[in-house]
Amino acid sequence: MFESCPANTGPVMAVEMYVTLGSRGPRVSRVGLGFWQLGSRLWGARQPDREALLAGLTSALEGGINLLDTAEVYGGGLSERLLGESLRKLDAKSEFVVVSKVAGYRASSDDILEGAKGIVGRLGFAPDVILHHWPPPIYSNLCNVVRGLEKVVVDGMASYYGLSNYGEDQITRALECARRLEPIVDQVQYSLAYRPAENKLIPMLAERGIGVMAWSPLAKGALAGVKRPQTKAQRGDRVFKAASNDRELQKALEEVASRHGVTKAIVALAWVAAKGAVPIVGWRRPVRVADAVRAASLALTGEDLALLDAASSKYLKVWGDSYKPEPISRVIYVPGILQRIFITLQGGI
Repeated sequence: MFESCPANTGPVMAVEMYVTLGSRGPRVSRVGLGFWQLGSRLWGARQPDREALLAGLTSALEGGINLLDTAEVYGGGLSERLLGESLRKLDAKSEFVVVSKVAGYRASSDDILEGAKGIVGRLGFAPDVILHHWPPPIYSNLCNVVRGLEKVVVDGMASYYGLSNYGEDQITRALECARRLEPIVDQVQYSLAYRPAENKLIPMLAERGIGVMAWSPLAKGALAGVKRPQTKAQRGDRVFKAASNDRELQKALEEVASRHGVTKAIVALAWVAAKGAVPIVGWRRPVRVADAVRAASLALTGEDLALLDAASSKYLKVWGDSYKPEPISRVIYVPGILQRIFITLQGGI
């Protein structure tokens, strides 16, 4: 599923708009919409535009995008509340597959269940998939997390469960812990400018029938052409800085975008989808939803993929051989109670 594509100049067949999430999950659009920016202080969006949200979701409905991704820590729960409110106004919950995430500082079965109850309450319905947002503190028993996630599904608070930001060793351990149900997906950082997951993690997930959702598929906007950081989320992000200053990669994106008459953002998203992952693109303006719709149906040629692969090959190793995204890989060394206090005092992330 993640093998390199051969270089050729001929067009490829039109792509299927929908894929199965993992080997046993729901059918979802090849590109999903992320709601981190909805109410997030890091994106300067504490006062979200409700009308833009409704317009964007309407465009998603019309364009066939059905995967929506949020989390309890996004805006301290504001993202979930606004998303649930909007779907009720549109009477469209049944049209979407909604994914939410319990915080990584939740490390016990009971705490996982408590987090899931909060998600259901804020959304106003049970999401289709619940993920554990990041691995628990290093001293925790990972099996307790898996037990909690299994019970979330058994108790009807989600139809499936998955993980997020889990690397090779953590995935292996989680699968050893699973008794009744296995995770259907791992959501990881993955883009043209951040490719370490391809080395070991993604092949491992493919062998176990676990799907891949990709967060930050545009490197926080750098692969869409944003040159200077405009928000706290972008400032200090090494991947954003590397991608925005990478002339070779930007030139390759421009060349492919010109061939297809689309934007660089659409090409970057289509590349992730062509690799077999489902990119989750953040947005605040409906025009970004239109990009997601176009990317979900864009068929890149073998020549396109070979050019992009070559221009981004350095990012297979420059960030490390294994999947250890910053700062998440360091957060596991912080006690869960301190993580919770910090995120709560900040009003979420």
